[in-house]
Amino acid sequence: PSDADLLHTAAQYLPGRSAWMWSLPLELNFIVERGEGSRLHDTRGRAYVDYVMGSGPLLLGHAHPAVVRAVQAQVAKGSTYFWLSEPTVRLAELICKAVPCGEKIRFVSTGTEATMFAIRMARVFTRREKVLKFEGGWHGLHDYGMIGNWRTGEAPYPTPVPDIGGIPKGAMESVLIAPFNDLA
Repeated sequence: PSDADLLHTAAQYLPGRSAWMWSLPLELNFIVERGEGSRLHDTRGRAYVDYVMGSGPLLLGHAHPAVVRAVQAQVAKGSTYFWLSEPTVRLAELICKAVPCGEKIRFVSTGTEATMFAIRMARVFTRREKVLKFEGGWHGLHDYGMIGNWRTGEAPYPTPVPDIGGIPKGAMESVLIAPFNDLA
């Protein structure tokens, strides 16, 4: 199928014709065919430097040969057991030894889950309901993370402002927003 066909189909089945929250203007949109190193290649043969890098996890770039080999070897054994496996245990051990304050680790699939669990653990530890975050900071797609990222409130701080619709009043009352880089 052509780019135009795929973009038309994307408009029918993906909100905003996007795989994420943002979409390019139609005249700039493209369909990725493959990624290689730090570049994406579209179906028209054009190459782009990929500054997004999977929103963070592609530190080694796309299709790094060592990563491809490791993934192929593991996929042949199965994937996503949701139970302990030697690679899971060894990776947890490696990370905890590399991070002095990290005594234990919980693997999650997204940064949204990580910040959501961090907020929950902080509430248990501190026995406090409110969370302080700095305006403009990205902390995931959960209700508490989608406050004060782009649309900031008026001083005096903290003034929480939702970034999108559907944020419940309870979340708004639980998040304090402080201006970035302002110690006072």
